Amino acid sequence: MNSEMMFKVALAIGQTFVFFAVGAAAVKCKYLDSRDVSRVGNFAMDFIFPCCCFVSVFNGMQDADPMGVWLPPVLGFSIMAFNGIIGLGLQYGLKNRSESRMKAFRQMAAINNYLFLPLIIVESLYGSSGSACLMLFSVGSAVGFWSVGIWVMSKFGFNKETFKNLISSNLVAVLLAVLLVCCKVPVPEGVLRIANGIGVIGTPLMLVLTGASLTLSGAALFREGRDAAWGVLCRLIIIPALTVAALKMIPMPPMVFNVALIIALMPTSCASVIIVGKYGGDVDYSGQQLLLSTFISPVTITGFLYLSTLF
Repeated sequence: MNSEMMFKVALAIGQTFVFFAVGAAAVKCKYLDSRDVSRVGNFAMDFIFPCCCFVSVFNGMQDADPMGVWLPPVLGFSIMAFNGIIGLGLQYGLKNRSESRMKAFRQMAAINNYLFLPLIIVESLYGSSGSACLMLFSVGSAVGFWSVGIWVMSKFGFNKETFKNLISSNLVAVLLAVLLVCCKVPVPEGVLRIANGIGVIGTPLMLVLTGASLTLSGAALFREGRDAAWGVLCRLIIIPALTVAALKMIPMPPMVFNVALIIALMPTSCASVIIVGKYGGDVDYSGQQLLLSTFISPVTITGFLYLSTLF
C-alpha cells in the first residue's frame, strides 16, 4: 500500500507542477511579468476564489448528517489554528528574522494543502464516505484559511489593519454559505451554476500564477539553505507530529480521525505564494517552501501513514 500511495501522491503533485510549468512558460514568453502576476492574483483572490469557496462549502454541507456535521468543520478549523500557534514559536528557529520572512513562515506553518492532495489520498483509502467527510472538513479549513491564514500575517491583536485584512470577500463567501445552509435557505440552481463556472477556474489560475511567480523569483528560491531546511522540517515533520499527537487525545469516530490525520500531513498550500505576496511576506521564501515541501511530501506522508498503523 505504501508504494501505491506514494505513487498516487506523486502523480497528483506532478499535475500541480504541470500548471507551474505553464506559468513559467508564460513568463519566459513574456505574456506575464511581476505586475501582471500581482494584479491577476489579487483579482483571483477577491472575485474568483469567493465563488469557489461559496459553492464548495454550500454543496459540501447539503447532504451532511445534522447530528454529526459539526465535528469535521471544527477540527478543520482547529488544525489550522493549532498549526498557527505552533508556528508562532517555531518562527524563532529562522536565521533570517526579518518581518517579511517571519510572515511567510507563519503563513506556511498555519496553512497547508487542505483539499487537493488530501482528496487523492482519502478517495483511494476510504472511497466516497471518506470524500464526503473531507468536504465537511473543508468547510472549517476554508474559514481557517481566510481567517487564521491572514491573521498570522498581520500585526497581532484586533487592530484596524487586522480587521481590514480579515474581512475579505472569501471569508464573507464562506460564512454566507454556512449561514444559508444552517437557515435552510435555498439558492437557485442557476446561481450555483454561474458561481461554480466562475470558481472552477480559481485553482488552475492560482497554480499558473504561482508558477509564474516562482519563475520571476529565479535563483532567489535556492538561497539560505538553513532557513529552507528548517521550514521543511517544521511543515512536514514537527507540526504534523504535534498535530497528530493532539488529535489522538480527542475522542472521535475512526473515519473522522483518519481524514484529520491525512489533512495534518499535507505540505504548504499551493496558493501561499500569491497570498504571502499580497500581504507583504517574503515571496521567495514562500516559493522555496512550496517547492521543497511539495516535492518531499510523498515520502513523509506515506511514512506517517505507515507509522499510524503501528501505534
